[in-house]
Amino acid sequence: SSVDNRFRDQCVSVRGQLVGWRSKDWEKLNHRFNDSLTTVANLTFQKQRNDTYLRLTFFTTRKNQGRESCSQWYFKVDDRECTPNSINGYAYRKTPTPVSSRSEMSSTIVGVCKGTEDGDILSGTHEISMHVQPCPWQTDGTWKPRTGFRTTTTMLVEELCPPQQHLPRQCNLTTTC
Repeated sequence: SSVDNRFRDQCVSVRGQLVGWRSKDWEKLNHRFNDSLTTVANLTFQKQRNDTYLRLTFFTTRKNQGRESCSQWYFKVDDRECTPNSINGYAYRKTPTPVSSRSEMSSTIVGVCKGTEDGDILSGTHEISMHVQPCPWQTDGTWKPRTGFRTTTTMLVEELCPPQQHLPRQCNLTTTC
């Protein structure tokens, strides 16, 4: 039909319509770090279209050890952070107890990425990775994060149509938009 032909090469966004997705699980990843930048986990994703976005999700248990420690977990696409905003999460721990004290928490880091400093993320094969580093002000050497402590860690990459620029009418619980 003429309607089908008109939209055949367009990504029609209907409530974040998925183009494709991929996930990977690690059972008890239990990734330990030293005091250097470290890649936690990665997966390869085949992006289908140039005009789409990537929704990146990472679920794990994060753990900080030390009297005062701060860690930042963040996504990269092809070894570049998303722009204009990084997709990241922080874990900060400050306690008067001894350095051996620790903090474990379930954590989800999620965000939408259109591009990196190199421009839009085009169709093709891309390496999606999660990294960790000390917070910029962490200088006392007590930085000791762990990822995937005693749980399953999951990375999910979803290719989404572009967001709607505006809705044609007001949406509520009783109407379909």
